[in-house]
Parts: sequence; C-alpha cells; structure tokens
Amino acid sequence: MRIFSKIAFITLVAMLSACLEMNDVTPLGNVVAKVGDKVLTSDEIAEATPANLSEGDSLSFVKLYVDNWLIKRLKVAEAERLFSEEEEDIERLVNDYRESLLMRRVDQYHIEQNMSEDFSDEDIASYYNSHKANFVLDQTLVKGVIVRCDGTTAKSNILRANIERVSTSATAIQILQDACTKNGYTLVDNHSGWVNFSDFLSNLPTTKSQNYDHFLDKVGVQDIVSNGTRYYFYITSVCRKGNVAPVEVVSDKIRRILITQRRSEIISSHEEDILNQAFSEGNAEIVKQID
Repeated sequence: MRIFSKIAFITLVAMLSACLEMNDVTPLGNVVAKVGDKVLTSDEIAEATPANLSEGDSLSFVKLYVDNWLIKRLKVAEAERLFSEEEEDIERLVNDYRESLLMRRVDQYHIEQNMSEDFSDEDIASYYNSHKANFVLDQTLVKGVIVRCDGTTAKSNILRANIERVSTSATAIQILQDACTKNGYTLVDNHSGWVNFSDFLSNLPTTKSQNYDHFLDKVGVQDIVSNGTRYYFYITSVCRKGNVAPVEVVSDKIRRILITQRRSEIISSHEEDILNQAFSEGNAEIVKQID
C-alpha cells in the first residue's frame, strides 16, 4: 500500500462501501464496483491512490475514482449498444491508433539511440547561407546603448565620447559602466546583442503612435531631454525590416530545424534498413507489382 496500512485502507473501503450502497452498488469481497461483467477491485483503487494524501483527501479521491470508473464503463456499454453496427469501424480506428502509437514509440527509441543535437557553427552557417530567403526580418533590429541622467546635467563631451567608443573598443563598455555607476546614471546596454527597434525605443521618451526611423539614419550619439531627464543614445548597428536577419539572431531557429531534419533522417534510415533486412531474410515480399 502506498499511504495506508492494510487496516486503514480496509476502513477507507468500508466507508466508501457505505456511500456506494446508497447508490445501489454493493462491494463483494475484493470487488468495489461492477458494471455488467466488468469489475473494479480495491487493489486497483489502492494502486491508483496517490501517496501522501490525508485520510479525508484519500476518501474523496477514492469516491471520485469509483464514480469516474462507473461513468466510463457505462458510457462504453452505451456506445456498444448504440453503435454496434459500426463496431468494425471502431475496432479499425482503435487498431490504427494502437499501431500508430507503437510506430511512434519505435521511432522515438531509435532517435534516442542515435540522436545527437551537437551542431557546429559551420553547420548553422551552411544552412543559413543556403536558406537566407527564409530569414527575412519582419521588424527592424538594432544594437546600441542608452544612458539616462539628470536633465540639468550639462552636456558632457567625455560621456559622449565614452558612449561612442563602445562600438570600437572592447574595454569601452566597462569604462562607460564605471562612469555611470560613479555618477548615478542608468545604462541600458544592448551593444552586443540585437534587439527589436521598438524595444530599444521603449527605454526612451517615445510614443508608439509616432515613427522614429529618423533615429536610424543618424550617425553618432544622439540625445533627448524629457521631464527633467536627459537620454543619450547611440545606435551602433542597424538591420532593417525586409533585410535578411543576422545569423546570430536565427541560429537557435536553425538549430531546431537541423534537429528536426536529423530526426527525420534517423527515422528514414531505420525504415530503409528494416525493409532491406525483411526482404533479404524473406520476412517480407511484394507479391504483385502494382502498375
């Protein structure tokens, strides 16, 4: 037993029996419920009962389990009466489903035995270069940084220079971070990864109803003052809507595509192997060619 001693479970079934007797269902020995020649035993209920339930929760679970079992059996019996003439079709559907399930399990077994999800950068680049038309952007992407500071602060040529160097110096971002920390500025750092232009704009005093594509055309550090706050921003790279996405943006998608392809290849290879083996061993044959 998972949660009760035998005595506790017998008590539980006895309590359940009282409920069932009120519904004209009388347990006989190990049988708790029956519909026609189908029976539900206390052993089946014990096996299905989750661990770590309180006595009250267990009683509720068992009562619901028995009710559901009765409903299931009664519905099946009703279906057999109503659709007896369609029994062959139902049996065929059940058999088709069973065979499909078994085939999927076989496919999954061979995938697990042979699958590797390791793809090199060269694998990804090769697929990318051969399928660029599939990776056209539907929105503009940018890289860049934003520094937010007190609007009363005088324009700082040093700060602007530090921002501008982000695109050319590996150490510039750390220098900029240190300067922002020292002066209490807020830094939004997207210089190393592509983001949607709309997401970049969400860190600036902009509204969704306006077009800000003119920001993309300007070179160097730009600034805006709004509600007492100054925003310095520098768009270091742009990939516009309608262009092919950078490979690093779609690399995860390509990896998923390659995984799907490899899974299909494993299944196809296995199918070819079992066909060839069956033909060579005489376990399968094409009796009549179909023109």
